[in-house]
Amino acid sequence: MVEETQEYGRPRRPNPETVSYLNGLPLDESLAAQQVRDYVAHFKNPEASTEDTPEYPPLLTATHAALSSIHKELASLACEETPSVQVETLIRISCRFSVTAKRAVLQSMATYWPFLCTHRFGSHVAQTVLRCVVANCEVNLEEFDNEGKEIADDSYGSLFSGEDDASLADLMLQTLDELKPYASELAVHVCGTHVLRSAICILSGVEFVDAFAPPKNEDQSEWDVGALAASRRGKLKDKKKKKKKKPAPGADSDSHSRQEVTTVKKMSMLPELQTEQFDKDGKVLMNELIDGISMGGSDKNRNDGNVSKPGDLQQRTCHPSAGPLLVQIVRILSYLDERSRQSTKKKGIDSESTGDRRLMVLPKESQYSSGSDAETLVCKLLCWNPSVLSDEGEGGKQPCAGDIIYGLSGEPRGSILLETILRCCPDSFHDEICNVGGFYSEETLREYAFHSVSNFVVQAVLNTVRSKNQGAKLVKCICRMIEDGSILKFKGDDNDSSGTNKRMGIVWRAVEMCAAKGSPQDQEQVIYALMRGYAAISGVSDDKEDNDDGGKRKKRSRAKGLSAQECIPLLIGLKPSSGDQSDTGSGFRLVLDASGSRALHHIFHFSDRLRSDWVKGFVRVYEQEDLVKIANDGLGSRCIMDGLLDGPSRPIASKLLLPKLSGRLSFLAAERVGHHTVIKLFKALPMDEKASLSAELSQSLNRLGSNAMGRSVMVSCAVKEYLEGEEVWKATLSKQEEKDNWLNDIVGEAGNDDSGKGKKKRKRNRHDRE
Repeated sequence: MVEETQEYGRPRRPNPETVSYLNGLPLDESLAAQQVRDYVAHFKNPEASTEDTPEYPPLLTATHAALSSIHKELASLACEETPSVQVETLIRISCRFSVTAKRAVLQSMATYWPFLCTHRFGSHVAQTVLRCVVANCEVNLEEFDNEGKEIADDSYGSLFSGEDDASLADLMLQTLDELKPYASELAVHVCGTHVLRSAICILSGVEFVDAFAPPKNEDQSEWDVGALAASRRGKLKDKKKKKKKKPAPGADSDSHSRQEVTTVKKMSMLPELQTEQFDKDGKVLMNELIDGISMGGSDKNRNDGNVSKPGDLQQRTCHPSAGPLLVQIVRILSYLDERSRQSTKKKGIDSESTGDRRLMVLPKESQYSSGSDAETLVCKLLCWNPSVLSDEGEGGKQPCAGDIIYGLSGEPRGSILLETILRCCPDSFHDEICNVGGFYSEETLREYAFHSVSNFVVQAVLNTVRSKNQGAKLVKCICRMIEDGSILKFKGDDNDSSGTNKRMGIVWRAVEMCAAKGSPQDQEQVIYALMRGYAAISGVSDDKEDNDDGGKRKKRSRAKGLSAQECIPLLIGLKPSSGDQSDTGSGFRLVLDASGSRALHHIFHFSDRLRSDWVKGFVRVYEQEDLVKIANDGLGSRCIMDGLLDGPSRPIASKLLLPKLSGRLSFLAAERVGHHTVIKLFKALPMDEKASLSAELSQSLNRLGSNAMGRSVMVSCAVKEYLEGEEVWKATLSKQEEKDNWLNDIVGEAGNDDSGKGKKKRKRNRHDRE
């Protein structure tokens, strides 16, 4: 491998004078963008005077001049620490407002791409170049006016003459074609793998964006937010030893930093790169790159029963560089396959699903179909024969796949690949993976659950269950682990030194699965398993105990377990206070168990017979200050309070919460998080209770009017209208209800509860189907 690396075309060392010149340039991308916006806005304003014509953006002119003067040394400067940052800024500014600059950058770095991909600083420049070249210009000043075209011609005209005048699409394909012979080596390189991922994303026309990113404002450019803005590098970090951050006081000892969750989205590209010819040539080149990464191409003739044995490719799935790259390839191929199947039905699949960060509801992943390129790659990774059905139990007729699944589950990178396959595969293949991998076996599933890495694969299996039959098989095994308390965790066992593994994430995903796909019988099994499990770890005795008055307490059977009211504090990790704030944690900040809070949210969505005790038990077990703190906590408000007031338990929960929160509603109404609970509580109450809530809020008008949250509550609860009289107040609420019903009819959210309104909508839908 070292000999092949030496064959890369390495650029010369840059000229010291050029380095000094480049380091002295006062580059500022935000200032350049503002200058361009002001320049364009002046000419688009019909009332602007011709006498005050602004100067062409000076920083953009200087950028074009600097880039044209260093184009011969661009690859050399990209391999230096400080100049590489300046080069990236030059590229971002010039490519943001000029298509000709994009062509100049690609041509200047030709023949040096393999070396740049393996260089510490050059790989960052390579990724920036690829992403900025394909992106749409915010404003193409060459087409905006003649002055912009003249400046671009003066700066880059000498670079394009005669036979060298290639189109942008041809230059891009030539650039990525340079990487093809080295795809296998770059896949395992710590820097090269990132450039390969950018190349495959460009050829496929998709990109990975933050699944929980806030919505972009209309006046924001894609160069300022999103994936394109993420390609911008910040200031160089000081070369000091990084200090490990200490965990927050009260945080769980096994807590980790938040893992970024991404979703696949269609990339916004230049019109020059959206032609049929570029799509055709790009698809061929993408398949060749993937063949090189997967070591030997894809064999689509897999119906002959010959399956390759595990080898270097399976080791590559666990490689720190190649493993994540294979994950992205599987997701891209799945997205492309689903988009090709749905292109005739709807415009796209980008906005089909949304996620929720607090509840960790992940966006729905695209699923590939049988016979697709994604299936071919997955079968190759797992040594799977798709022509054979695995109906003979664990490992039946798939001699190697079971061991591969078991090995991937216990490895950090391989487990993420396996989770991706579970989310992207068809329903039938998901069931076969569970069968071959032993997830339907209690003994094997217990081994997975107690492993520090494999337990996340178990959570992915539960989160991606496709049918009630699958859910019933998994619930049967999970409940036995819950009943003995081996995977439960509550706040009182932090000092437990027994070494028992605690896996509350599995409990959360199991409850979530039962709420979404499980039958009432599955829900009942999980509920009573939780009660018996907490009884087991709490040391509940079967013997009778004396009461304070000398009598006998009623015998509690461990087989029945604790009551719902006793389980809730153990589940969410919050001990009920006895009127003393010191019992609820230090300060005003709560530390709730995230997995337990999410599990409780889904329990509130179980069938009425099973959830009623948990709804009543939650309100009874906590005092007013506890409920206020939960409502004012981000996790508690979204998972617990919204579970009560947004779900099917809202009629009962709202009536129980109102007297408990009475007296503190004005405080919550003026809080950033707490005001959401007040609004939802008001909407869930019947008319009489709504009047009492508005009456309490009307006594704190000064406090509510002091911030935006309080004013929002005043509008939603019609507080001012309440002071004007009952008729005005009711008329305002009637208008609000009509507006809400109209919006619900549009988005299809009506009929979530048992009200007559929901029944009427369901009846209309049945009539339409008939």
